[in-house]
Amino acid sequence: MGLLTNLTNLKDKVEAARHSATPQPSPTAQPQTQPSSSSKPCSKRGLCWPLENNNNNDQVSAFTRPGTKVSWLYNWSPNPTTCSLEWVPMSWNTADMSSLPGKVAHQSASHLLAFNEPELPDQSNISVSAAAAAWLEHIEPIRRTGVRCGSPGISSAGHAVKWLQDFVSAIRQGGSDVDFWAIHWYGVDLGGLYDYIWSTHHQLGPEKPVWITEFAATNWNESEPLPREHVENFARESFKYLDTLDWVERYCWFGPMRNTGTVGKWARMYDDEGKLTALGKAYRDE
Repeated sequence: MGLLTNLTNLKDKVEAARHSATPQPSPTAQPQTQPSSSSKPCSKRGLCWPLENNNNNDQVSAFTRPGTKVSWLYNWSPNPTTCSLEWVPMSWNTADMSSLPGKVAHQSASHLLAFNEPELPDQSNISVSAAAAAWLEHIEPIRRTGVRCGSPGISSAGHAVKWLQDFVSAIRQGGSDVDFWAIHWYGVDLGGLYDYIWSTHHQLGPEKPVWITEFAATNWNESEPLPREHVENFARESFKYLDTLDWVERYCWFGPMRNTGTVGKWARMYDDEGKLTALGKAYRDE
């Protein structure tokens, strides 16, 4: 079966499930303040900002001129980057989570991201049981104040969806839930991206929206990256497509930095002089 046929079938299944899904009663009392069911800023586009590796001190202000399509920012940490964009804190792993409620409240954050690729040994590397316990202890109390809390952000590795399904099952047994799915994708072709987001949304639960908090076109070859034209065309086409999907609430291209490492230099949105690349300008303006 061809890719387009597969995508059409997936779309039909997802839309049917979304329209037929009914909320299930919680096994415990509901929070006094329920998180809102959706989050639609003026634009879906955000920045995954390099807080700790921004050695050139590039400024977010390049993306905040009047008419910008960029509306929000996260930096893989609970410590804010000063800018005019909506700030979304993140707990990258389970360390120092006792200070998280205070930081979220101090910044008046309305959304929270949790745990970066916990299924991968070279990322936050957290077991399902440890992640669920940390969520129930530290994040569920924040969620009960009305802050919308995203799932741990999973990679597109083959075992990642199962990890997240097991995690959600565990926190639901504790009377909690996630408010949206956070997913990542890196690869060569648009078809691969589209197939992944549709199939993953269907597997995880199409009743909840999706944030794609990292994605880019890459062959993981820093010395011989994908051609510039391929990456820029991929980026522009994917931005347009994601903007049409009502269940994709937000997304972040990787990345808003001068050095994107093994992802390849043509994915970067700053050049060597700290000016926006053509891709960076397209992300901001088109």
